[in-house]
Amino acid sequence: MLPYPKELRARVVAAAERGEYTLNEISDLFGVSLSFTKKMISRQRAGEDLEPRHGGGPKPLLKEKEQALLRAEIKKRPDATLAELQQALVEDCQVEASLPTISRALQQLNLPRKKKSHRQ
Repeated sequence: MLPYPKELRARVVAAAERGEYTLNEISDLFGVSLSFTKKMISRQRAGEDLEPRHGGGPKPLLKEKEQALLRAEIKKRPDATLAELQQALVEDCQVEASLPTISRALQQLNLPRKKKSHRQ
């Protein structure tokens, strides 16, 4: 299930701030739960952003900079192995990533993966 868009979150908070409806009525009006309505109001009062937070699981290790490096390395050396890409990440970005992590990143970027060199 996808998170509610920021626009809907802002509209829920705006309706609550106007004070024309109860929280239960606001929840029914927008088709969200009462707990969601309360959570958005408390976030707004605390000065937090209403943007959806990161979902479950760990945050991705390889950010934009590392992904750009992988793209550049594959463009420069299309036959680079995962181990060679791993070494490039350490040297250029000081990021240590496992071979499976690099492989998944290449899959998400629709880039070719080479697991072994011909010498092995």
